[in-house]
Amino acid sequence: MDLPDETSPYNPIHPQDKQDVAFRLSLGARAVAYGEQDVAFRGPFPSQILSTPNYLKVAYDQEVSVTPSENIFEICCSENESPWDPKARWVPAPIMQWGLTTVQISTSLCSPTEQVAALRYAWRDWPCDFKACPIYSASKILPAPPFISTNLQPKDDGK
Repeated sequence: MDLPDETSPYNPIHPQDKQDVAFRLSLGARAVAYGEQDVAFRGPFPSQILSTPNYLKVAYDQEVSVTPSENIFEICCSENESPWDPKARWVPAPIMQWGLTTVQISTSLCSPTEQVAALRYAWRDWPCDFKACPIYSASKILPAPPFISTNLQPKDDGK
């Protein structure tokens, strides 16, 4: 996802930088095949997505390292709250702020008559430049994977 190689004679999907690919694969092998308990081998993944009229708050399953982005997240704006509505549209959703395990995303590009029906992250063929995704694990080694979610929970402002 973040290891493309534009200059590869074998197309971008076959990077010449094999060390990073091998390192990440070895993390998975150590954790899954050898059962090592303290090996992080997955990038951050959403554990909860809270919805408010002005923003979405994505809580991750681990600490994150965040770089601002205007378009890595996209929201689906729909008048009937369905991402499958033919009139629904996907628009960029800028990262507004972040914390240790959360990212807050703007929903301002939906019109007042629309609801946010879904959220997606890195949902394109080549989402990130080389080692330059907006969201990584706290160690900055593993990128957050692409996802799409229609499970947006209303935020309880009463805490």
